Amino acid sequence: MKQIRWIIVFLALSMLGSGCRKQVPDEYSQLDQETRQQRKYVNTFAWNVMNTYYLWRDEIAPALEKWQTWEEPIQKVADIRYKNAAGKDIDHWTMLTDDFASLEGGVSGHTRTLGMDFLLYYADQTHSRICAVVTYTFKAAPAAQAGLKRGDAIMTVDGLEMTPDNYQKIVRERLLGGGTVKLGLSDGRSVTVTAADMYEDPVQTVRILERPGGKKVGYLHYTSFTLDSCEDLVDVFDDFVREGINDLVLDLRYNGGGYLITEEVLASMLAPVSVVKAGSILYQEVFNSKLAAEMKVEPTCFETTFTFRSGGELKVVTTAGSNPDLPRLYVLVTDASASASESLVCCLRPYMDVILIGEQTSGKYCAGYLMKAVNWYDSVKKELEEGEYAKALPYVDNWGIYVMYSRYADCNGVTLSMPDGIAPDFEAEDDPLDGFALGDPEETMLALALSLM
Repeated sequence: MKQIRWIIVFLALSMLGSGCRKQVPDEYSQLDQETRQQRKYVNTFAWNVMNTYYLWRDEIAPALEKWQTWEEPIQKVADIRYKNAAGKDIDHWTMLTDDFASLEGGVSGHTRTLGMDFLLYYADQTHSRICAVVTYTFKAAPAAQAGLKRGDAIMTVDGLEMTPDNYQKIVRERLLGGGTVKLGLSDGRSVTVTAADMYEDPVQTVRILERPGGKKVGYLHYTSFTLDSCEDLVDVFDDFVREGINDLVLDLRYNGGGYLITEEVLASMLAPVSVVKAGSILYQEVFNSKLAAEMKVEPTCFETTFTFRSGGELKVVTTAGSNPDLPRLYVLVTDASASASESLVCCLRPYMDVILIGEQTSGKYCAGYLMKAVNWYDSVKKELEEGEYAKALPYVDNWGIYVMYSRYADCNGVTLSMPDGIAPDFEAEDDPLDGFALGDPEETMLALALSLM
């Protein structure tokens, strides 16, 4: 990739004449000097990133020209995201945050958490109460240690019932808040769980199921494309190869995506060996016109050796010999299956039979780029006016952006999940209340996959 040329503007991001600028509102003049300075430096960072990387940069060009440094930056990024003619967000994902550490931790899998996932349901026919049903718990997580398991229905949180009016606040501040919560369950139990700093290992459940006629079916429940899971994935597929599996069920029903290189690692063990050895095209990326003009855009091809950094450590992962070379793949999906999960399905389909079972996927057909504001200022330090770098850093600490920068497509230029997700070949509803653990042959979605074999 060529060096990106940044256009750095501080005092008036719009660079327009005074007649085209918005009038500074009265409330801005009432802000303290610290807040004014923070807005200046955060807006400068956010504008430059959006003006360079944003996938729909051309479409939002008029709004970029009107962006001012006095505006509240988080809301500004939300307002400027690409929308349709009716004003509805097409881009649901780009976001600016003043808590970048938490955002980055969620993507890497290292975060403060109770260590469980759940779905929300109405708890009665009047739709006046809401409960949270556990879908799975992470290994050795606080939730698992407290005895929570798939199918447990949480009726109260710290003694509070969830209703349509308060459930978002309770979920955000208590179930996802990183503290201690007391949970009242539908079976009468009361469980106290304290969040912990941990790695949410996405390689959740691995099984080899013995089927009639001596056939073996591999099963992998995988929840996020983290960098740290690459080596574990290779170990799993080494076992699948040794056991001589005849079919594979990849459970991505709760997988919202992650790192592209992890997708590449997994794809290299799923596609036919002949396709991987030929170095065929895995996926292509589509960028905005400015970024495409500054880069040498080439497709990403299958390979078996991957080098990347994770947690500051250089890692080399090889998948040679870890591919069971199957002619087909069964994938379990829901509307929570997004991004890299959808890209994997889309980009494997030209080469093999990929059977989708479940619900229509999310429709996140873009790749996002995480950038920390401090790192951006580091990258443009030499271009800044004297003293500006040192002034900016205290104001942008822990600020960052998740910006959509590309759209993925398969080897033929097709993006299956655009605009509303990928429809399943066989419909099935995820039912955490069916009484079976994930990986159990009787579990609703897995049972349907097995019946199709």
